[in-house]
Amino acid sequence: MSSVGNGYEPTPYDPVAEARRNTAENLAGFFAAASLFTSLVALAYHPVPLSIVSSLLALIASGMSVRHRTLCFAAVIVAATCFVGGMVIAIVTGHPLW
Repeated sequence: MSSVGNGYEPTPYDPVAEARRNTAENLAGFFAAASLFTSLVALAYHPVPLSIVSSLLALIASGMSVRHRTLCFAAVIVAATCFVGGMVIAIVTGHPLW
């Protein structure tokens, strides 16, 4: 087999583009982790604004990342679950939603 005529050309390594991609991936992982923390705090303290913030953070993170796909998916699911749970807890206990 000869590799002369198969049309394969290696892509050049671009360290600047690689650094930018890694930075965006790391930021997306941080956003997903912050979303998880904010979602869990929303269970106990003002569920409406904190759940909105955590949902937005989770959606932004899932749009930014390919490498942290599972973490972003978990952040979206936890944000939705904690929104419903926080609303139920706040209504049952009579705490303010805002």
